[in-house]
Amino acid sequence: MAVPDDFRLIREIRDAGGRRQVFDTRDQKRYDDLVTLGWLQRLSIDARSAHYRITERGTAAALRS
Repeated sequence: MAVPDDFRLIREIRDAGGRRQVFDTRDQKRYDDLVTLGWLQRLSIDARSAHYRITERGTAAALRS
């Protein structure tokens, strides 16, 4: 279930162009929660970072919040 911080984060991602690169493994947990909700898609993970892209469902969530 989504919490208010999830809606804030998905709006930030949408407003920044719909993509995000995350370097901190602690931050990746927040983004993985959005992947579980279907709002983000994980594109790749390398040794130093993870790349995420907003989905149509994520865009809809950002608009309705």
